[in-house]
Amino acid sequence: MIRLMVFLLSIYSGAAYSASTEHSLICKEADQNADQASLTLSFEGGGFSLDNADRGCRSDYVAREVAGTENIAIIFSYPTSDDMGLNAQVMIFSAVAKGGKATYIGDIPASASELEDGTYKDIQQSGDSIYENVYRIESTKVVTLTPGKELIISGEQCVYKEVGSTACQKMKGTFKKPVCVLNNGERKVLADAKECMDMRESL
Repeated sequence: MIRLMVFLLSIYSGAAYSASTEHSLICKEADQNADQASLTLSFEGGGFSLDNADRGCRSDYVAREVAGTENIAIIFSYPTSDDMGLNAQVMIFSAVAKGGKATYIGDIPASASELEDGTYKDIQQSGDSIYENVYRIESTKVVTLTPGKELIISGEQCVYKEVGSTACQKMKGTFKKPVCVLNNGERKVLADAKECMDMRESL
């Protein structure tokens, strides 16, 4: 099942990155007597070494050479069946495209969908709100773009009516009349309901 998900994602990814090349990697665990657990991930034409080996070869690994990233390959480590759940994450690594040591640079939710511009959008409910976050994978880090969107579907929260407002007001959201806000992690600013249309469709 995990391999099927990887295959489908690879097809979609190819549409988003027509200039990129993807490789399914063959995983081999290093000598168990070695001081530090590591993996060798290989494909025809190159290979990578990976020290963060918690998932071992149970994970599926895919490397993507993306045009315009200064000969950098991004490696995706997909969650195993044991890791799957609401908080399942895809681990992201970066390495020189033709091989070498891969460095861990961050995670994206396994439920995230890739967009045409190469970013990843994830929509999840937590507590009294539905959250939409967008992630961008760079050569050295995974960036969460701000502000994110939040759809308040229950309870009261303190919301600023405008970006420049100095005081917030308590606003109540319900399933029938949710409140759409932009959330930068420190303050929530009221947004047009159209901004949260995709999130409302998930209700």
